[in-house]
Amino acid sequence: MNPKLKLAIDVKADTQNAKWFVNHGEFVDWFLPLNFQYITSKKFSLSERNKVIAEYTKHIHKLNEKEILKGVDEIRKQWLKIEGKFYKLVNEIFHEHPWPKGKYIGYASVYLMFPRNINEKTFYFPYSKVKWNPLGTIAHEMLHFIFFDHIKKKYGISENDEFKGKNPKYVWQVSETFNTVIENWKPYKDIFDTKEKSKPYPGCEKMFVAMTKQWNKKQDIESFLDKWLLKENF
Repeated sequence: MNPKLKLAIDVKADTQNAKWFVNHGEFVDWFLPLNFQYITSKKFSLSERNKVIAEYTKHIHKLNEKEILKGVDEIRKQWLKIEGKFYKLVNEIFHEHPWPKGKYIGYASVYLMFPRNINEKTFYFPYSKVKWNPLGTIAHEMLHFIFFDHIKKKYGISENDEFKGKNPKYVWQVSETFNTVIENWKPYKDIFDTKEKSKPYPGCEKMFVAMTKQWNKKQDIESFLDKWLLKENF
């Protein structure tokens, strides 16, 4: 059964998102608007930083309330139009692997990066197209949910597992690069009617080139992931 995705506006959730990302995440400069990057200064204690983050998030949500409401309402309508095609293609890619159970809630965010919680099946998305494509972001995170469930069941691998001799973030790199390859695949792009090219994360460029060649040659998720996640293939 395909997930029933809920797209929501929740200031408390976005506040927790920002607190976690600023205090524990990577790419913090990507996440924060330029006019709020001062919050990373060491002059703030953790409690002071979190208090300012909460006040800023609440203020920006209030300042842009009408735009956020309008944007999320439009995104809901757009997602409903394409979700059937999206699920059909993803189910084919993963050979009808059942979607894992979970909340499947996307929260609109006023920030510039959009983390997800694999266990809870929740994530964040942009409420407008100013910098990122909301539908592309939503689909990207949904791909992660089924990807990580698939590799957990087939290989016993979780997102934060480490491989000897590999980057500590190797599993994350594989997941993100796989998404980038799929996002540049014509059948996937046709769903979103986009000509935009998805770019690999810094440090994943060589993996992206190799994965792209592999996927273009044979679109089989099993042999594809065996190459990257079976240790005997390294």
